Amino acid sequence: MSAVAVLKIGSTTTSLLVAKSLSTPLAFEQYVINLFEPGAEERLGNIIAYFTQIVDTLGCKRRIAAGGQALREFPNLRNPFDRWHWALWLPDGSMEGRLSWFALKAQEPEMDWLLDIGGGSTELASAKRTISLPIGAATPNTAVDWPEDIHAEAPYVIGGTAHAVSILAGRPIIQLATVKRLAREMKDNPKRLEFMDSMRRKVFPQGLAVIGEVMEHYRWSEVRYSPHGFLEGIWLAASLGRIDGLGGLKA
Repeated sequence: MSAVAVLKIGSTTTSLLVAKSLSTPLAFEQYVINLFEPGAEERLGNIIAYFTQIVDTLGCKRRIAAGGQALREFPNLRNPFDRWHWALWLPDGSMEGRLSWFALKAQEPEMDWLLDIGGGSTELASAKRTISLPIGAATPNTAVDWPEDIHAEAPYVIGGTAHAVSILAGRPIIQLATVKRLAREMKDNPKRLEFMDSMRRKVFPQGLAVIGEVMEHYRWSEVRYSPHGFLEGIWLAASLGRIDGLGGLKA
């Protein structure tokens, strides 16, 4: 099997994965960049140029980029992909959640519901449903109506905020009590967040608030963090030939 290179352009994190199989990646790179801030197009262009150099050095011909909420909202952010000859796919939030769910389900068979907190949107996904809501770590003061008919036995959470919470908690299990405690501690001791880059420190409080709001709404006492998600989902779709040359998903 030939290697497949995928770019995931999230609203706050841009990632590259080059692999022949997910168990043995040839390259993995990740940069934090807030695509909702001024000057994001230039910074994104520099990152894509660097990623393209890596992919060219590896001689990988099969490549696809997929974007999230920020690229759906701001067409100017798509310019660098034409410049560096990446086919760009813009799945809607529901498809983003669906791909993340399939990628994670392959790793965590017991999972029933997935909570994906991104920078610009939040997805809830199960085997039968995917819901995308316009709230995330980079979208403060956004009120949403959470669906009422969600019942989870083994919910998982993914995304940069969840990763940071798992580090602060010292374990992949994130309890609601821990989320509430961290929210209090951030006010009293901001230095606890010094391990993060400046952009992540800026959006983390809102991302943490979203996790807490979801867990309280659905009465989840705990969720389990996983590092797998949308990036691996794009790779699976591309490696299986489900994404056409123009960046669209085949039936």
